[in-house]
Amino acid sequence: MDFSRIDPRPYSAVIVRLFARLGWSWLETLPPYRKIEGRLDAKETAPDGTCLILVDSQMVEVDWLTYDMLLEGEALRIRTTRSNKAINIDRLVP
Repeated sequence: MDFSRIDPRPYSAVIVRLFARLGWSWLETLPPYRKIEGRLDAKETAPDGTCLILVDSQMVEVDWLTYDMLLEGEALRIRTTRSNKAINIDRLVP
């Protein structure tokens, strides 16, 4: 098998994309975090299986367990990443 005929360009593009994705993931976890406060207006599941909630006109991605536990109409305070993935959810008691 002659490896001298392998073109390295496609592999380098994959490596660059991998490092870009890792860099974005790392950057996303750093502060400042967004704070959203309001009532849970709607819950829905995206076609790819992600669980989303609508709070104060903003879609927030949550895990499946949180999605099942929250009820529409609850007052919430949510801390999210830059891409609106929930970090912390507090229920507000009136």
